[in-house]
Amino acid sequence: MALADALQYIEQQRQTNIDQLKDFVRIPSISAGADGETNDDLIRAADFLVDQFGQLGFRAEKVQVSADTHPLVLARSPDFSPQRPTVLIYGHYDVQGVNPRAAWAVDPFAAEERDGFLIARGASDNKGPSFAHLKAAEAILAVGDQLPVNLVFLIEGEEECGSRAIGQFVAAGGLDEFAPLLCTVISDTSMFGPDRPSLTLGLRGIVYTEIEVFGPKQDVHSGLFGGIVKNPNQLLVDALAGLVDAEGHIAVAGFYEGIEPLSAREKSLYAALEVDEEAYCRELGVAALAGEREYPLLERRWTRPTLDINFLAGGSPRTVIPALAKAAISCRLVPDQDPERVQTALEGHLRDRLPQDIRVEFKNQHISPAYYLDLDHPVVEPTLKAMRTGFELDPVLTREGGSIPIVVDIAARAQAPVLLVGLGQITDNWHGPNERFSLRDFHRGTRTSAALLHELGQVS
Repeated sequence: MALADALQYIEQQRQTNIDQLKDFVRIPSISAGADGETNDDLIRAADFLVDQFGQLGFRAEKVQVSADTHPLVLARSPDFSPQRPTVLIYGHYDVQGVNPRAAWAVDPFAAEERDGFLIARGASDNKGPSFAHLKAAEAILAVGDQLPVNLVFLIEGEEECGSRAIGQFVAAGGLDEFAPLLCTVISDTSMFGPDRPSLTLGLRGIVYTEIEVFGPKQDVHSGLFGGIVKNPNQLLVDALAGLVDAEGHIAVAGFYEGIEPLSAREKSLYAALEVDEEAYCRELGVAALAGEREYPLLERRWTRPTLDINFLAGGSPRTVIPALAKAAISCRLVPDQDPERVQTALEGHLRDRLPQDIRVEFKNQHISPAYYLDLDHPVVEPTLKAMRTGFELDPVLTREGGSIPIVVDIAARAQAPVLLVGLGQITDNWHGPNERFSLRDFHRGTRTSAALLHELGQVS
């Protein structure tokens, strides 16, 4: 593969690529939810991708996994060959909603450019990064080269509402025909900062649960019945109190079981990254940061487990004892933590702190383990080299505190590593008003993707 020719083509097509990305983000493919609700714009976005892949000679199709899910776009490159390794590229074409609409400075689907950014819902999450990979494949084919790897694109339409279709597809062996995979490439994470391209080595896992504590059969007057009826609000608050102590340590028995300390090498990598704690405070609008102060900020963000109360509700501003109190709790997990064990320990902790004669229910539970790519895996150095070529900057190695369960599902089913090559920024306003994507990073991301395919083609 003549990588220089492909990079030159990407430079020549820079504005054309931007114009076509604008066409993509102008489709208001708002995630319709997991209840089978239809959204014609989601189908339009899937069709747009199928057409784009078809123009490249890919065999592209919409895969309808079940009647009540939105289609996956599955595209495989021309001239599959057993002599070349196979790489999977994942993305999603659905986007978050745009309310409150009044908070947007521009029409969220007009695809306006401002100060070098494309302002649009889905520009950074995740249409822009996904499209960069497509355009990289186009560049290689356009200069008369054969792709150095077999490419499979799998782009879903339900990432923002639970990824049901792709979860079913992967679990049912939908990727098995492409085995063995060399790796999967995902650009649904962020860079460490502007001009700081990053390979994300790990994502935290998650345990999520909602708890409901029941009292009287209906809200009752706190004057008439106060003192003789157990108050679900009070019971729930008492059970939740002390889950995390003042030093940021989690009080659930066995919560930290299995966690191995960071290697000295990885600690040194994160210690070398510049971190401005005061800047974090300004960005977040808080007076000080929290957590286990014996760990540096980035380790707390990326490599330590957490427990947070995300939601509390019960009763009303009227003077009542409520019939129901409820809360949502999420734990972010790190490698070697067992999500099932953590879930059991958390629920047991709460039950032990509630009266036995009180009805308690846990619902909407969701668990997923952490993901981690070893520093010494053979695909790490080729990826860093490709990023250096694409951005013309030295990349950094990071982890991320969030969770992407499909990453774990794909890695486990394919028995192959996942490369998390972020192209956007944490300041791109994902899920918020005025989402944006740096067009310079879109261009550099396209270059990086072409270089990555070149480098992966040389991995034995």
